[in-house]
Amino acid sequence: MRYTARMSYYAVDFGTSNSLLSHVSSDGKITPIPLEQDSALVLRSLLYTPEHNKWFFGKEAIKEYINNDGEGRFFRSVKKFLPESNYSGTTVFNKTMNISEIVAVFLGEMRRRANKVCGENVERIVLGRPALYSLNPTEDQLAQDRMQRAAEIAGFKEVLFCPEPIAAGLDYSSANGDEKIILIADFGGGTSDFTLMKVHTGNYSKDDILGLSGIFKAGDALDGMMMRDFIAPHFGSRFEYKIPGGNNVLTFPRQLLTKICSPAHITHLRERDTWEFLQHIQKFALSSDGTQHMNQLFTLVECQLGFPVFDEIEKTKVKLGGQSDVLFRYTYPGIDISEKITKEGYEESISSTVENITSTMMEVFTQSGISPKDVDQVCLTGGTSQLKLIRQKLAETFGEEKLIEYNIYQSVVNGLAQYAKRQIKA
Repeated sequence: MRYTARMSYYAVDFGTSNSLLSHVSSDGKITPIPLEQDSALVLRSLLYTPEHNKWFFGKEAIKEYINNDGEGRFFRSVKKFLPESNYSGTTVFNKTMNISEIVAVFLGEMRRRANKVCGENVERIVLGRPALYSLNPTEDQLAQDRMQRAAEIAGFKEVLFCPEPIAAGLDYSSANGDEKIILIADFGGGTSDFTLMKVHTGNYSKDDILGLSGIFKAGDALDGMMMRDFIAPHFGSRFEYKIPGGNNVLTFPRQLLTKICSPAHITHLRERDTWEFLQHIQKFALSSDGTQHMNQLFTLVECQLGFPVFDEIEKTKVKLGGQSDVLFRYTYPGIDISEKITKEGYEESISSTVENITSTMMEVFTQSGISPKDVDQVCLTGGTSQLKLIRQKLAETFGEEKLIEYNIYQSVVNGLAQYAKRQIKA
């Protein structure tokens, strides 16, 4: 099918967990585009390929993954790899794909679906990006360069970037004309971003941005803490072994535990050197429980069960928002896990991560010289903003009355569309 090319844009919020797209026409009209077959606006940032050159996305990726018993390659949280300079790519059916090429598959599908809805061949894009992909400026630039390349591979000829928390601020200011100082607190799946800004009527300048900070910790990191402290022991994280002829009791390598606790990195346990190492040390287990837990890890990796396990972790996290304890249950041939997790225990587990996030938030006040009491409103966006411990910390700092939930899942893409609209008017 051939489409008309016009001076229009796609505003794309490519998220660690979810992605959204809006069309901005050449006359400035903004239209959210449904990306799922059921007309849902949110497309989960999931890719699955069961065979060469055949890809599924979002809800369909989950369905096909299950239908094919986990055969093939399943990708989630790919955004996390963007700033990793040592991540050269991965092999997909004997073809090495770098991170830009993987992201391009997803962006290209978003563009294809949107073109079909709009009847246009849109070649301009405004992409959201975290306030910081990385604290390291070189890695931060690397991440944006990789996203630029991905968008180009996906067919976009003009690529503009706008920080996601600034986009959320633009969305807020478009609907609220009163002059005030607001803090946009965007808690997503991969990053937590903060923008302190003045909102008012009329045009905006860089002087309206009073402070900007971010950290690469959010929903995935909180899920990783639950995995580390409650679930990973069932997969050998406390495994002990002794090499014949040696005197020292050795434990499960910390760098491999880090991979188990990351939704994005858990699939890397399938790499040959890692796989052979794990099989080697299992032979020298000091207990039958250790052998059993390693067997469960092998099943987890061989059958690519990282996604369903972390999906259950996320559901458990949500349930703990309203319950004092939850029984985490996961069974699969070769895996049987039943672990009671208390709300108190989980909050203790994530307390240091939440502290890291909130201390990063406070950097905007150091930058601006403004006191938290001078903030008129705190606009919460992103799914992780629903976590009660984070809400409590924010209420202690600003007062519960200043906290508002604003377009939790759509504020960023709405603001990116406002940004694109300004490019058309310029």
